[in-house]
Amino acid sequence: MAYKNTRRLIRIGHVSLGIIIPRAWLRYYELKYGDVVDIISNGSITITPIKKEEKK
Repeated sequence: MAYKNTRRLIRIGHVSLGIIIPRAWLRYYELKYGDVVDIISNGSITITPIKKEEKK
């Protein structure tokens, strides 16, 4: 599923920022509260869900 979307950063607490992930993406990747994702930063930011069988 290749899809480009623009998101605005939101304030979480006093010093943190976050983004809201669209519900359709959560369903597609079967993500829920508490799930873990990999974040790679190398000139761009890539967020990859960790498959359930990879979790320990």
